[in-house]
This record gives sequence, C-alpha cells and structure tokens, in this order.
Amino acid sequence: MYLVLLQIPLSVVGNIILLLYRRVALRMLGKLKTRVDMWKVQAVVVQLLLLGCLLRLYFEGRPLSNLKPQQKIPELGIGPPASRLVVFLTDGLSAESFFADNCSSVPHLREVFARQGLVGISRGSVPTLARSGQTAIFGGFHESPPLLRTGFQWNPPTLDTVFNRSKTALCWIERQTNMFARKLTRGMFQDHSAGPKPMEPWALLQLRSYLSINSTVDQLRSETSLIFLVYLGNIAAESPLSQRYRERLHAAQRGIREAYDLIESAFDDNRTAYLMTSSHGISRMGSNGAGSSAETETPFFLWGSGVAQNGNHNGALPQHRPRIELQQIQLAAIISALIGEPPPVNNLGRLPSGFLDVSMEQEAQASHLNALQLLAQAQLLMRHHKNAFFYKFLPQYKHLDQNRIESLRLEMDRQVRLGIWQETLQTIDKAATLAQESLRYYHSYHRIPLLLATMAGLLGWIYCLLGQGSKQQSGSQSSEPPESVELVSWTTVMLGALGVLFSVVILLQKMPLLTGFCMLLPIYIWCMALAGRPCIRYGLLHLKWILVSTVCLIVPIYRRDFLCLLYVGIVCIYNRRQFKKFSPRFLAWMGLVCSLSALLFYLQYPSTLALTIQYGMYLQGASMALAILRPLISGEEHGAAVWIVNAGVLLIGGYGMYLRDTGESLPLLLHAVCWTHLIYAFGSVPYGKRLTPERRLERICFNLTTLHTLLSDSFASLFAQVLLIEYQMGIEVHLETHREQPRSLEQIQMEEDAIEEQNEPKTVCPQENLARAYSFSICTLLYFLLSLHGTGHWLSSFTFAPSTARLFAKDCCYGFTAFFVLLKIHIPSIVILSSMYARSKYARQNIRSIFICLMLTCNAGLCLFLFVNHDRFWPASHPSVVHVILISTAVVFLLLCSCVASVFFRGSLQVRPTPCLILQAWQRMVIV
Repeated sequence: MYLVLLQIPLSVVGNIILLLYRRVALRMLGKLKTRVDMWKVQAVVVQLLLLGCLLRLYFEGRPLSNLKPQQKIPELGIGPPASRLVVFLTDGLSAESFFADNCSSVPHLREVFARQGLVGISRGSVPTLARSGQTAIFGGFHESPPLLRTGFQWNPPTLDTVFNRSKTALCWIERQTNMFARKLTRGMFQDHSAGPKPMEPWALLQLRSYLSINSTVDQLRSETSLIFLVYLGNIAAESPLSQRYRERLHAAQRGIREAYDLIESAFDDNRTAYLMTSSHGISRMGSNGAGSSAETETPFFLWGSGVAQNGNHNGALPQHRPRIELQQIQLAAIISALIGEPPPVNNLGRLPSGFLDVSMEQEAQASHLNALQLLAQAQLLMRHHKNAFFYKFLPQYKHLDQNRIESLRLEMDRQVRLGIWQETLQTIDKAATLAQESLRYYHSYHRIPLLLATMAGLLGWIYCLLGQGSKQQSGSQSSEPPESVELVSWTTVMLGALGVLFSVVILLQKMPLLTGFCMLLPIYIWCMALAGRPCIRYGLLHLKWILVSTVCLIVPIYRRDFLCLLYVGIVCIYNRRQFKKFSPRFLAWMGLVCSLSALLFYLQYPSTLALTIQYGMYLQGASMALAILRPLISGEEHGAAVWIVNAGVLLIGGYGMYLRDTGESLPLLLHAVCWTHLIYAFGSVPYGKRLTPERRLERICFNLTTLHTLLSDSFASLFAQVLLIEYQMGIEVHLETHREQPRSLEQIQMEEDAIEEQNEPKTVCPQENLARAYSFSICTLLYFLLSLHGTGHWLSSFTFAPSTARLFAKDCCYGFTAFFVLLKIHIPSIVILSSMYARSKYARQNIRSIFICLMLTCNAGLCLFLFVNHDRFWPASHPSVVHVILISTAVVFLLLCSCVASVFFRGSLQVRPTPCLILQAWQRMVIV
C-alpha cells in the first residue's frame, strides 16, 4: 500500500495539470495575447507520447542484466578453430552492389571466395544505422534505437560483445566515423588527420604499417583469442550508382585483398580467420535508415582458418543471389566460435551448422555453449515473470519451463560425456529452438495489453480532436481557449478510480516502467478529452473526409505511382474552372504539373536515378542558377544586401561542393559562412524591415530556397524550387477568374485592400467550413509528401543522407546531420505554410481547424498499423516502424513549421500596401 501511495495515479495528475494549464493559458491569452498557441504545445506533447507507445510495441524486448558468460572452448580441453580473427567492417555496402554483375565490383575478393570460404547475405533490422548494425554483429542482438540521441559519443554502449570475451582486441577506424570501438576494445588507432583522404581507406594503410613491425608480429603470433577490427567507414559516402562509390569500393576490396596477403605472410601459421561484412546497406539514393532490401541486406564473406569451404558453387562464381543467407545477429555466434570464446550474454542468434571446418566434437561443443546461453536468457526471463503477483493466473509458455530447461541441460551434458555427437547436435538444435521461441514469447508478453492501451490512446486523442474541431466549426476562433473545464464529473472520477486500479496492478505485476506508463497514458488522454465536455457535430461528414484523406496518405506509401495520379487529380480539381479558358499562365502552370508528375513517376526507376547521379553537379548548378533567376524573372524587389548575401553564399557553397567532390577538406571559414546564412535566413525575416505580407513571402522564398540549395545535391533543390513555383503559380491561376475584367487604379486599390477576402465568402455554413479545413490539410500533406519524395526521402523507405550537412559540419557530427536532414525536408513545407499565412485570411484564422483535420488524418492512419504482426520478424523489428515514426513526426514537425511561419509574419499582416506597390501591381497586370 505504501508503494501505491508513492505512485500517484497518472490520471489524477493529468487532470490537475490540465486544469492548471488551461487557467494559465486563459491568463496568458487575456493579458499577453500569447505568441505561441498552447494548443500546438498540447498536440506536440500528446503526439510524442503516442509515438512512444507505438515504438514500445515494435521494440518491446530489451537486453537482460545479471547474465554470466558460459565456459570457454579451451576450458573444455578443445583448441579454438582459429587463433585470431580479422574483421573488415564497412558501412553502406549492400548485397545488391556486392553481387551485381557476377561480383564484378569486387574482382580481387572474387578470386578468393571462388576458391575458399563462405559468401552470402546477412539480414539486418531497422533502423539501418551504423550503431544498430555493429551491435547486431558484435553483440548478437538488435538494440532498441535511441529517439533523441545518435552516435556513441552521446549514448555510449554498456552491452556485452565479442570484444569483452576476447583476450586482446585491436581496432583501426577512419576519421569521421562513430566511436563504437572506443568503449568495446582495449586498443584503438584512429585517424585524426585533417588533410584530404586518400582513395584507399586509411585503416588499411595503418594496418599494413602496424604489421610491418616484426617485434609486434612476434608478440601477437603466440596469442590466441585475438580480434583485429579494421573499420572502413568511408564507402557509404556516395550513392552506389555513382562512379566515386564504385572507385572507393574497388579500392577498399583491393586493400582488403592486400591486407589478407600481408597478414598471411606476416603470421605464416594458417591460424587466421577473416570476416568481411557491412553494418548496413545503402539505397540507390545514397542513404540509409529504412527497411528496404538494399538497406537491410548486406554481404558477408567468411574465410580462413576454421571456416568450411563453400560447396554450393564448386569453384564457380555465385550467380545473382548466393544460396547462404543468415541473420546479422548470427555473426556474433560465428565470431565467438572461431576464436573459441562463449557468445555474448545477450546474444539471440544461433550458431548455423556447417559453417565451421572442425570436427563434430568441436562443432557440438560450440553449439552447446550457444544453446546454454540462450537457455540462460530464457530462464532469467521466466524468473522475472514468476515474481509477478498474478503469475499463476496468467498464460505461460507451455513448451519450456524451469524443469524442462534443467532436463535439457542434463541431457546435453550426458550426450557430450558419452561422445554421441550426432544425437548431441539434435538435442542442441531442439533446445536452442525452444529457447528462442520462449524468448520471443516473453519479450512480447505485454504486447496485447500494450496494443489495447495504444488503441485506446489513439481513439481518445481522435475523440478529443473531434470535440475541439466541432467547437472550431461552431464559430470559436483558433486562438481562443476552451470555454470551460469540468474537472470533477462522474466520468473523470471513474477514470481516476480506473487509474488507481491499473497502478496497483502494474506495481504488483512488476512491469517495466515504460510499459506501465504506456498503459496508463490512455487514461490521461481520455480525462483530457472528457474534461472539456465535447459535443461532436457532423460526425458522418468527419468520417467521410477522414477516410478520403487517410487513403490519400496511406496508399502513396506503398504505391509511389499513385502519388503522381493523386497530385495531378487534386491540382486539376482545384483549378478546374480554368480548363474552359486556356490562358498563358494556365498553360505554363500545366507544363510544370506535367513535368513534376513525370519526374515523380520516373524517379522510381534505377536508370533515372543513375542519370541524376551522373549529372549531379550540373543539376546542382542549375538549382543554384534557378535560386537567383526565379526572383529576377518574377520581378521581386529585394534590397541590394539581400541579393549580395544570397548570391554570395551560393558562390561560396558551390566552391565548397567542388572541394567536397574532389575529396578536399572544407575550411572552417566556409562552415562559418554557411552557419551565418542559416541564422540570416530565419532571423532577417521577422526582425528585419517592416514589409507587406507579399514582400515578406518573397523574402522567405528567396532565403529558404538558397538555404535548401546548400543542403541538397543533384536534383533535390531543383525539384523543390519547381514544386514551390508550381504551388505559387497554381494560386495565381486560381485567382485569375476574378481578374478578367479591366479595372481602374481605384478598383485595384479597393481589391488590394480586400485581397484576402477574394474567393473567401464571409459567411459559410459549418459543413462548408469543415470541407475547406480538410481541403487545406490534404493540400498540406500532399505537398509534404511531394517534397519528401522529390528531395530523396520517402515514407516507405526513409533515408538518412550523410551528405546533407556537408557544408555545415563534419561527417562525424551525427546530431547536426540529423538536424539538417529534417530541415531540408521541411523547408518546402515552411514556404507553403507561409504562403497560406500571407495569401489566405481563412488559413490564418482557421489554422487550428486545419491542423485538427491533419492530425485526425494522421492518427487514423496510425490506427491501421496497430493491426500488423509486430513480432513477425523477431528478433528483428517490423519494417512498418519507419512508417509509424514518420507519420507521427510529420504532425509534430508540420506544427513546428506552422510556428515558424507565424513568427515570420509577426506584426506584418496588418501592414497595408502602399500606393507605390499598388501601382506596380497594376502595371504588372496590364503587362500580363
């Protein structure tokens, strides 16, 4: 009871916080007219909490503590298959690139595995990042990804790996790579040089230099359980379709072959095993992070002492796809068996049979240690669940319990003592299978309660949004707070009692803290939803629009060609009246629409991607030229300082891209100039000279398109600029119907005074108002998807492009790189939302209704992902987690983009156009 009192139910705390928050918001809105809408803060917080619940479904299992390693193979009286193991590890080498054209990209290695060793494919898990892959290779399990921290500097690992089990571990790593080896090896050599990098990896050069010292080799020759890690992290710097990537891959595989020959001649005892693999693959766009086959499937080549000979091709080269396939986590078990060490304590992979060129006794002993380690994990999990209060009343895994584990151990020990190795291997296989199934069962033990709780949370949030949307459609303004909060009612009291009951159950069951929080979160969300006494109106109309918008969001994830049809259909419906009269502006706009849709369709083909990469520098130059020519052609009037700053930074950025393309290091001054322009692009608009909304929008477009060009390569910025031009021109075409009659200067002045009310009736019925809000939300999501796809990223295969921040930070700055990737993706959305603020009075006054519709769409789409089989690929994660993360974060980042757009127009929407501006606008229309 004392523990229950210490754990205050989340529902009661949520209600108190909700009441205080609303009262504080009332005062802030009444006195200060707050600049940041509190409803956006509420929406961001709830969306992030729901995202945490969804991720808990995908990454429910976690490494166990208090596990002890098994015996070493030499302790059993058996020598290890190899005295030392050399691991050649790289990032961004996919199996598709390795085995393409009969392994023509790796001719020197092909000569080796045509005669000896095993070659095949290892399958990783999402997210396909360097840390995740290295944890799987050396730790034997898939680590849950940190959401807000990236790299080993901010989140150092404490897991058990093959390096902890080995007697000596030496590592050579490239500069501008992560610090995986800093915590996991006892000796490391890292490149800290700042000069241009040679084409051959630095790690291979230093390895040859290290082994050229005879005294060092003599000292290492007598050691066993020795691991060399040669980390070649620079191969993934380019797209696999580029010439530079092929050159680096060719240089790396030639260096690996030379290092192999050097090690063999240096030690000269045929006691060295070798492993060449990659932590993750790479997409054709040159980036990683998602779950496509190009990113999850990596090659492995295992050869040397103790490795079985590949009998699949009999000396011939593997055709298309090799026959050997395994999970990436199984490499940890193979490494441990080769050097005679027990597997890492959290290893989930099984030692595959037939990989070791040893006697049946040695293979049985190695498999025996692997099975004992899996059984130890299953036994520990069972003990944890047995300590729960309701253990006897809840389901258990029937095929394996404590008694069965002991009987399997005794049976394996008996067969090992008798030396009946064939029966021993069969028993080991049975024990390992049962242990893995038991681990799968108990790791996902709380999946159904989590699934129900997450569904309840999503439905509660949707109900809350429907209630808030109904109030907005009834006439309340988006900046007004809710009218009243009913904290004490029979519904909130019942939910509070339910929260107390759930808290007691969670404490008695000794659930993990995060799991218990996710199960209590729906109670807070429903308290928040019911405290405002919502009254949902037009439910069927909401349902119709939610279904339509959800289809528009979900279907393009799996069918990219549907996005082209969706885009053409929506923009043509928007400007359907112009098909009766083909004006020059309309024809130009239709040309842009057809060009963008054709490019979207053909981007999914490798031949088109190869062309964009081959002519990447020319396309980058065209995007820079367009960034300057667009405001000139449009007749935008900027000050001399604006032109000098943007043109100057484009020239400096072009010089930096040239240095990067030639392999030179970028000077610190160039980084400082780019950072200065980043601050100028966002700071000069709200804090600069007081301008009209249209002039301020022109400044925003100019500054942000220049910044987007600095963050992009190849066609990405060109596509984004053309997309923004099409959006602006589409609005102008839509307004042409109101400018067909000739008007005097006085009439133009009257129209400029009332331009925000053009095509926007002052009084509309709630149903029409709701339809317009959904139309704006669908438009926002559509152009977000277009910019996401056109700039090299996609919801079904989100990519993490390391070259995005090349002008702002070094490649090793993973936090900065992630920030600039997100900034690059959302710059088009910031410009589009700014256009809504500048040109649409309805969008400004009903921005809350628009985002409520947008959140309803995204959360309805998230509900669909609750029905996938989350543990289908266990112990790997389900690939749909990428969709869940991006749909959830899309809402958050679009809300942040809306805040940025509102700051841009702070205090400028009341500025009236001057007579000079009116005269210039009239002259432009006369010319047109």
